[in-house]
Amino acid sequence: MAAGTRTGLSSSSGQRAILSHTMSKRSQQRHRRQPVALRAPAPEHASPAGEPEQLLLDQIVQGALDPHLTAIAQAIRARYELLQTVSSAKALAQLTVGDAVRINNHARPRYLQGLHGRVTELDGQNATICLHQPVGRFTNGQVRCPPLTLDKLRAAA
Repeated sequence: MAAGTRTGLSSSSGQRAILSHTMSKRSQQRHRRQPVALRAPAPEHASPAGEPEQLLLDQIVQGALDPHLTAIAQAIRARYELLQTVSSAKALAQLTVGDAVRINNHARPRYLQGLHGRVTELDGQNATICLHQPVGRFTNGQVRCPPLTLDKLRAAA
C-alpha cells in the first residue's frame, strides 16, 4: 500500500494530510474557500484612502485591534440597539388610535404578514391592532405588535 493513499500520510513531508476521498463534498467546498477581506462600501463621494471607517476596518482585518474586539462588538451592539429604539419610538409616534395599518414583512408569525387592521390601543412600546377577521392563534382578532412591524396606510379620501 503506498504511503498517502490509505494511511493519510503524505510521502513528501511525512505530515498528516487530509485526503479528499475521506471528506464529504460539503467539507471539501468549505475547506477550499478563501477568507474574504472586509472592505467598507465605497461611497459615491469617496475621498482619499485615509477615510476613518476604512482605516478602522483595515485594522480589524489585520488583527491590530484583536485585544479590543469584545469592547468594539459591545459598543456596536449598544449603538444598534439605541438606533432601533429611536426608530421604534418614531414609528410609534406616527400612529394614532383608529389608523388603518398593514402588518409588514418583519412580523412573526409569518401568516400575519400583509394583513390589514386598525389601531385600537397604543402603549409605551407596542400598538394593539384589530384585524378585520381572526387568524391563527389570534382568535379575537387583537394583535399586539411592535410599531416597526406596521405600515400606516393612507386614509381613504
